[in-house]
Amino acid sequence: MNDNDNNEDDWQYLLPFEDWSHNSVRITIPQHTDDQDEFEPATFPNRLHSTVQTLRQMEKSSVWVNIHISRSSLITDMADQGFQFHHAQGDHAVLNLWLRQESSLVPEFATHHIGVGGIVINSRDEILCVREQGKNFLPWKIPGGLSHLGEHIDQAAVREVLEETGIQTTFRNVLCFRHTHGLANGRSDIYFVCRLDPIEQEDVDGTVIIPEPVPQEAEIAATAWVPYDEFADMVHGEQGHPMISHVLNLLDRGDAIERTVIPSIVPGRRAAPIYSSPVISEEETKETKQS
Repeated sequence: MNDNDNNEDDWQYLLPFEDWSHNSVRITIPQHTDDQDEFEPATFPNRLHSTVQTLRQMEKSSVWVNIHISRSSLITDMADQGFQFHHAQGDHAVLNLWLRQESSLVPEFATHHIGVGGIVINSRDEILCVREQGKNFLPWKIPGGLSHLGEHIDQAAVREVLEETGIQTTFRNVLCFRHTHGLANGRSDIYFVCRLDPIEQEDVDGTVIIPEPVPQEAEIAATAWVPYDEFADMVHGEQGHPMISHVLNLLDRGDAIERTVIPSIVPGRRAAPIYSSPVISEEETKETKQS
C-alpha cells in the first residue's frame, strides 16, 4: 500500500462534510435508522476528532453540525470536543465549533424579535383598542404582536389587528419604531407602530358601515372603538403612555415613514420593501431651493 492509499483511507475515515459560507463547513447528521451509516456511536468520537483536526489544517474558520433529535446521544461527544449549541428548531439542533485562535466571529442566533402595533382610526374619528387578558397598565392599548418569520412589517400589522379584533385593514405607513433590550427570552425587540385604515362599507343609502370589533378568544379580554380624543387624553395624561403619546404627536403632525418596494441587485432575490421619509420629486426639490 502506498502513501496515496493511506491518504485516501484517512480521508474516508473523516465524517462527511460540505463547504459552507464564510470559510466554514457543514456536517449533517440525519435521523437515526437501523442501517449502518457514517455516524455510528462507537466510532463517532474518533472520527469527529480527526475531522476537526483536518479542518484546522485546511484553515477552515468553523464547523457547523446540523443534528436530528434522534441522534442526540452524539451531542455529548461533540461537547467534549468544544462544540456549542447555536440554535434549535423543531426536530433539529445546530452546533458550532470555532476553529481559529481568535475569538469567534459567529453571530448569535435570533438576537431580536420584531413587533408591530396598529393605529387604526375609523371615519367617526375613533381608534381601535384592545384590553388584554393579562396585565394591563392602562384601560386600553393598540392591537399588535410579533411578526412571523418571512413576514413583512405591513403584513404583520394587518394580520395582528385582524387576529386580535376581527377588523380588516389596509396598510398606510409606519409612524415610528422603538428599539429595546432584555425582553422575552433575553432578546432585544424592534417594535414598529403602523398606521392602518379600516375597511369600511356603505349601505344602499350611502351610509358608512363601520364593523364591530370582536376580541380574540383566550388572548383579548375586550376590544372597542374608542373616541380619539378620549384615547389621546389617556396616553397624554400624567399616568399615560409616553411612547404612544409620542406616536399621536407624530400622527397629528402628519409625520410618517413611507413604504417603497425596491428590486434587489442580487440575481434571483425577491424585491423587498424599504421604509423611508417621503421621496421628494425633482420639481419639489427645485421649489424648495428657490423659496
